[in-house]
Amino acid sequence: MGTTDTERNEIDEHLEGEAAIAKARELLPSFRTAMLVTRSSDGSELHMRPLGMVGDPSVFGGTLWFFTDDRSRKVQEIQRESSVSLVFQNDQDSRYLQLVGTAALVADRAKMRELYTPLLRAWFPGGLDDPHITLIRFDAASGSFWDSPGGILHVLAAFTKSVVTGTPGKSGRTGTMNLE
Repeated sequence: MGTTDTERNEIDEHLEGEAAIAKARELLPSFRTAMLVTRSSDGSELHMRPLGMVGDPSVFGGTLWFFTDDRSRKVQEIQRESSVSLVFQNDQDSRYLQLVGTAALVADRAKMRELYTPLLRAWFPGGLDDPHITLIRFDAASGSFWDSPGGILHVLAAFTKSVVTGTPGKSGRTGTMNLE
């Protein structure tokens, strides 16, 4: 038996191709960091850690970039298993996004110069001259999103409506995305 929108209190969307990329492009600027999820070296555990996005997410076409240290555990895990997930959370705007795809290590100095910002000196004091600085290229294949246009005010209005009327209020949109 399927669940209806009224039972779930949300609008369910299933986006494909360019529509899915456009939705991700709409959501991504509201996030500053992503939680990268990888498998442990022996494959038995999931590991999650924050990474700061670099580049302009408003021009997202399926690829995201992150700087990292080539000696880190996440690098070893990506080399062993390239299938990873990114999780984004913005409680203030009631926006959430999960992307599934593949990660690869890229030591392209020209791309690093293009994406580098002075803020990265906090992690790489030597800047682009740091011999251990490298890029993670993430290519999205699919994902899920939860979005409440109007942010917390919309959520509060939906809550108030449900309390006053005894009927569920619509709290936002949810959906899946196939970006390939």
